[in-house]
Amino acid sequence: MSSLNWLDAAKMLKAYQSNSRALLKSPPNGADILKGFTVQKSDIEAIMSNSDVEDVFVMPAVNLDDLTKPEAEQSFTVVLAGLDVNGDIVENSAVDFAAPCPVSCPKNYPK
Repeated sequence: MSSLNWLDAAKMLKAYQSNSRALLKSPPNGADILKGFTVQKSDIEAIMSNSDVEDVFVMPAVNLDDLTKPEAEQSFTVVLAGLDVNGDIVENSAVDFAAPCPVSCPKNYPK
């Protein structure tokens, strides 16, 4: 595990926010940058409680409700899944709900 101090993390987050290629929360007309996702502790625990899981893999994805919308109207989420000792996805250990920030942001998220 590589630990990161919060001051360095804040610098990285601020650089992302000012990057012209940062993801928009609701493209194409959305102006809010997608800053992160809150995942419930119970979802993380559910993944990690599977005896086949060694690590958690985080993947950007299109929201399930948006799959039939035109690409320009789709919004994004993340899918979390467990990985086994070989680095393969444990298919019965996926979580697809995460609360997006800017809608659900920590109060002390760097600005």
